[in-house]
Amino acid sequence: MIRVCDAIMGTGKSSAAITYMNEHKDEKFIYITPYLDEANRIKEQCAEMHFMEPSNKIEEFNFKKSEHTAALIKQGRNIATTHQAFKMYSDEMLEDIRNYGYRLIIDENMDVLERYDYHIDDIKIAIDAGYVEDVNGTYKLIRDDYNGVAFRELFKFMKCRDLVRMDCKDGTGGIERLFYWVLPPSLITSFKDVFILTYLFEGQCLHHFLEIYNLPYEYIGINKGEDGKFRFSDCNWYTPEYVKNLGKMIHIMDNEKLNSIGDDINALSMSWYDKNEEEVERLKRNVYNYANNIWRGMPSDEKMWGCFKSYSHKVSGKGYTKSFLTFNTKATNKYRDKHYLMYIVNIFMNVSDKRFYQRNGIEVDEDAYALSVMVQWIWRSAIRDGDEIYLYIPSSRMRTLLLDWIEKTSKGGNRINE
Repeated sequence: MIRVCDAIMGTGKSSAAITYMNEHKDEKFIYITPYLDEANRIKEQCAEMHFMEPSNKIEEFNFKKSEHTAALIKQGRNIATTHQAFKMYSDEMLEDIRNYGYRLIIDENMDVLERYDYHIDDIKIAIDAGYVEDVNGTYKLIRDDYNGVAFRELFKFMKCRDLVRMDCKDGTGGIERLFYWVLPPSLITSFKDVFILTYLFEGQCLHHFLEIYNLPYEYIGINKGEDGKFRFSDCNWYTPEYVKNLGKMIHIMDNEKLNSIGDDINALSMSWYDKNEEEVERLKRNVYNYANNIWRGMPSDEKMWGCFKSYSHKVSGKGYTKSFLTFNTKATNKYRDKHYLMYIVNIFMNVSDKRFYQRNGIEVDEDAYALSVMVQWIWRSAIRDGDEIYLYIPSSRMRTLLLDWIEKTSKGGNRINE
């Protein structure tokens, strides 16, 4: 059974998972999270279950995390690890997982598509040599006796995941062939039970993944018991008190002049950064103005700004460069002291990713996707502790999405089982 705990940040999802595991000590668990610091939290707060974190520093396992993971699973140990490491589970590992009846807890949305830079000619060589089969644009490994070097990395990944080709038009009108690793459904179905801890699930790629493969799931909520512990519940009985006051806690900067740069529907998107050098320079001046003039006197260590990592150098400047946090960061508590935020992106799903989902019958909601990414980033800040925050968000589209969400959420909307 797949259960999705779709609840706003601060509701106690991770705490409920910890309670669940501590109350089911006889079961086997694998807990995956984006960052290792959260894996350490699981080890500390489920001490009696002796969670292990796979390592790439053990000579016995050839300094390979994958080999250490395989050994831990064969021993039936509880494991806390990262999303990235989890994606490399082999068929043999999954067989052991089925035999032990492991339960899986996925903390936050997990990417199910990863672009892989390979040339079509190399793929053809692997096909001609009889190692790979092309099944309508999906490439599968059919031989496992390769001992060479040139295709070692490719075949290593293909033991765990299929490679999918996406043909897209490039900037000159030609065809660009892109390749993506796609998670196999067995990575989910091999577990006795699966819990997904997230928020705004329907805008996320893991939701689309379950829909593509017709994997049934049900929504669950959180309940705070009389003993003060959070537990999973059939209904979402518990909502943090601060949620009712979001409109009074999130102060969105209303400056017509500085916001005008984001009036166009596509302004501040990744392609906008690439094609509008003068406008990017104007945005940099706006950010500088907020960081050093409008918020003059505010502690520098309470400021934070988010942008596409590949373009951050174009906007960074005196007084705020070191407070950068990539626009899609989630599942970390390291920035909970930040009160003055600048979110200077306009998020759209990668065109090739979107086409992949559409090819599989999924219509992507771009606004839901953008909102889920933005809200996660904002909740890295002091708002997660119920403190007021101040936010510069120049994209008109993103600002409208956030304002609408705040209004609906503070009135009890955006909850599960609506």
